Amino acid sequence: MRRFTTTILSIICIALVAEAKQEIPFIDAAPFDTIVDGKQIKLYTITNGTVGAQVTNFGAFIVTVFAPDRDGNYANLVTSYGNIRQYLRYNLGQVGPAVGRYANRIAGAQFTLDGQTYELTRNNGRHTLHSGNQGFDHTIWDVVSAAKDKLVLKCISPDGTDGFPGTLTTTLTYSITKDGGLSVEYEATTDKPTVVSMTTHSYFNLNGVGSGDILGHQLQVLADNITEADRDLIPTGKLTPVEGTPYDFRKPVTLSDRQVAVQGFGFGFGQRVEIPEGKVRQYDTNFCLNHTEQKKVEKVAEVYAPESGRVMEVWNNHPGMQVYTGGRTALALESQMYPDTPNRPEFPSARLDPGQKYQHTCIYKFSVR
Repeated sequence: MRRFTTTILSIICIALVAEAKQEIPFIDAAPFDTIVDGKQIKLYTITNGTVGAQVTNFGAFIVTVFAPDRDGNYANLVTSYGNIRQYLRYNLGQVGPAVGRYANRIAGAQFTLDGQTYELTRNNGRHTLHSGNQGFDHTIWDVVSAAKDKLVLKCISPDGTDGFPGTLTTTLTYSITKDGGLSVEYEATTDKPTVVSMTTHSYFNLNGVGSGDILGHQLQVLADNITEADRDLIPTGKLTPVEGTPYDFRKPVTLSDRQVAVQGFGFGFGQRVEIPEGKVRQYDTNFCLNHTEQKKVEKVAEVYAPESGRVMEVWNNHPGMQVYTGGRTALALESQMYPDTPNRPEFPSARLDPGQKYQHTCIYKFSVR
């Protein structure tokens, strides 16, 4: 009788746990289903049952990322638009796209390679930002395969696109790992010497998009230096130690301890805000990551939201990461080569030659605390 009672209680407990586990509230894919220039655009869902993401093959945008909080509740953790029309109309509203061929800025919209100067599209004043006007974020990617936990996309960028040399063939794989990570993997080849730096431009709020600002988030970035930059955010070539500055995140720091709190996005025209010593207006900075081995996938950053208990670790195999907190409602952690590397031979090289393969892995691992 005792064994029977124990068995019944075990069944009841299992049933209660199963009932308590929430399903991931993925958004409806229908508003993303359309055809543009004869190509099919859809919203694809990948999941391991606990963590999930939705990606559209237009621009390879990450539209949703769902992970449970400490109580098992779900929320979308990335800034996004609600339908494909909004994505098709956007210009530089970088809410989750694939970014390439070259992420971040190239000074003067030009660089020289093997004695030849290449003129690029100017879309950031006199500079090039995120590859110009025909980058990956405006590309309809071909779907190579779509499985429950993995989506493989491919695109071909013709020689001369936005001024960049070489026909670049890129494969992008989004997958959900067994340990709760969203993995983003790039592979690319070229038929002519070129420069390459790819990233993902998602904005994260670990309390859920629309829940307020991220100034209560704790940030850790394993970097001893940043690339010093001018007013246009173009690197000067100098690496500046973070020791004793507001850029020292080698140990977890609450963002509100370093960044001023203001209403709205950035500072309005004519608005004067005093920046106290030891604080910054915002972060839009490339951190030089402390990798122990070149091209090794290692943990380089961590974000923790005490309110929800969510933790996001960032793992990558690239030397830089742009930290952007300008909007204050979410933050971007963009794994990358250093900005303006094509014009800075002292930086780790971004050159890609025929016969070589560009490989970039960035993993956002989710857990709770």
